[in-house]
Amino acid sequence: MRLFRQLYVQMILGIVLGTIVGHVWPTIGVELAPLGIAFVKAMRMMVPPILFCTIVDGIVLHGGARRTGSTIARAILVFIGITIAALLAGAVVASLMRPGAGLRMPTLPAGIDLDRQLGARHITGPGDFLLRMVPDTFFSAFTAGDVLPVLFIAGLVGFGLIRIGPAGEPIARAIRGLTQLQFAIFGFLIRAAPIGAFGAVAFTVGAYGIGFIGSLGLLVATLAVACATLVALLLGAVRAATSMSPIRILRHFRDELVIVLGTSSSEVVLPRLMTKLEALGVPPAVVGLIVPLGYTLNLAGTAVYLVVATLFLSEALDIALPPDRLALYLVVMLATSKTAAGVTGSGFSALLLTLSLLPDVPVGAAAMLIAVDRILSTIRALTSGLANISATLLVARWDGAMLVMPSPTPRSAT
Repeated sequence: MRLFRQLYVQMILGIVLGTIVGHVWPTIGVELAPLGIAFVKAMRMMVPPILFCTIVDGIVLHGGARRTGSTIARAILVFIGITIAALLAGAVVASLMRPGAGLRMPTLPAGIDLDRQLGARHITGPGDFLLRMVPDTFFSAFTAGDVLPVLFIAGLVGFGLIRIGPAGEPIARAIRGLTQLQFAIFGFLIRAAPIGAFGAVAFTVGAYGIGFIGSLGLLVATLAVACATLVALLLGAVRAATSMSPIRILRHFRDELVIVLGTSSSEVVLPRLMTKLEALGVPPAVVGLIVPLGYTLNLAGTAVYLVVATLFLSEALDIALPPDRLALYLVVMLATSKTAAGVTGSGFSALLLTLSLLPDVPVGAAAMLIAVDRILSTIRALTSGLANISATLLVARWDGAMLVMPSPTPRSAT
């Protein structure tokens, strides 16, 4: 019975039961959607204040703008390298597997609008990305449900505390205390993850059906292979830089990965991810900067998805994309993969923006992907989560941190 107390085991049970309910009783499965949506919304409501506190604390712990700036510069270089690797992995795998060749376009199920239920607000262009970063007021940054203005305000507050010196120490201590409180609240909420996974999976299977989802299985498989290729490259780079075993890294973050698998959102494991990275020896100041920044600028799963989905649609519609046009798409995707931060299902939003900027593939054709976007979103979230873990370890090692893989926790005697 001790096995069933493990969170990842409870998550697997929730996923299996959700699949059964959605397949056997599809009407009930669709009606269970609020369970999954409510859990993701509960997690998301905690993300803005946690991002604010961890970034501010990270800046203050660094003790100065110069060192903080160097760490951020290194992180951005790592993020760009990971994004380029993600785009190339997606292009190579999709070109080899050709998931859209010979596929007949399906009819989109009606009455489904997850973006509206989750309060998603899509970016309409690069200018909107900049405008979203600057909030209307200082406090509206925390009520808009968007991480971009939170990052902006957190940077201002962090450097402001450094500027005022000792006068800001009480505020810095209060922010650290608030961070601990938020982590405790997250610990309470995360226990409901199996229920959220049960509702989300039941809805997906009940709404779309196993058979219809299977008709787009090659697209899912292509994205999975491309993402797995990227993850293998990243974990290989981490091993080369830190001597950490990829298998032990995956085992260390096992619970978090299973939670992401069930919820299709990497945001929900943010606090646990940061805590476990610190357990590997990553300095709290680096964790507090790199992980939140990575949730905005290191969406590697989205980058892979943009390439795979675009090539899939072009093949399904019999639209040729010569190498020069594909190269232009990759350059555009280098930017658009960053433009949907803080939006659940952000990959689909970024895809619409990408297709709207280039005329080759009709934007409306992306509607067929909504049917399997929950599955694709899960793969994207898992990939982005592992990319952020890898990026944080690489930046920490670049900063000179001594990283050590903790020993497995021994089983208690019965």
